[in-house]
Amino acid sequence: MSIKSKHPTPWRDKYQEAAFRGVQFYVETDARQGGRRVAMHEYPKRNTPYAEDMGRKARRFLVQGYLIGKNYLEQKYLLVDALEKDGPGQLRLPLPYQMQDMKVMVAAYTVTETREKGGYCQLDMDFMEYGDPQYRQSVSTAGQIEDKAFKLEDQHIGPAERKTNEQIEEMLGYALVHQSANAGDRITSLSNATGQLGIRGDFAYRVGGTGAIAVIPR
Repeated sequence: MSIKSKHPTPWRDKYQEAAFRGVQFYVETDARQGGRRVAMHEYPKRNTPYAEDMGRKARRFLVQGYLIGKNYLEQKYLLVDALEKDGPGQLRLPLPYQMQDMKVMVAAYTVTETREKGGYCQLDMDFMEYGDPQYRQSVSTAGQIEDKAFKLEDQHIGPAERKTNEQIEEMLGYALVHQSANAGDRITSLSNATGQLGIRGDFAYRVGGTGAIAVIPR
């Protein structure tokens, strides 16, 4: 009968090798951070504060690992490449919560090597929870924004009634209507001019102190 069978240790049976993006490393310590996002409200002349729960914090994993052995250099290269790769990666720790791997982003890492310890390097890694990408907004270029604006305009007024900036400038004599009356007269005159051209819902603004009004299509 072995010592392991006589004195079983369930945690040791579950212990697994740590890895990030499939590159293995040894773990000295690992820490998990979490909690709630709290907005603390403290009011004048009141002794009782109010802590408002704003949702769960993003989980964070602080890992101190190391590589050792005659082939540690090649393993270090692989791990550094994995840590610097774009996007999220799968992190496996020796004894994680519920024994589940996590999809994380690398916030920062440090590789430390010393003269006294040959064939050995220490890695301090800071990982953050990747979460659910469905809440991430895609970044639209200027061309995509213009295309979406035209499609929306076509739905409401039709493509035949849409006019480009160049067409409007040509029709209005480069989009400047000069008036010498008060602001109300300018807007009335501008409304008449734009109405004749079939321009709908346009913005108008006064150019400097010249009394000119420019038409800017939505």
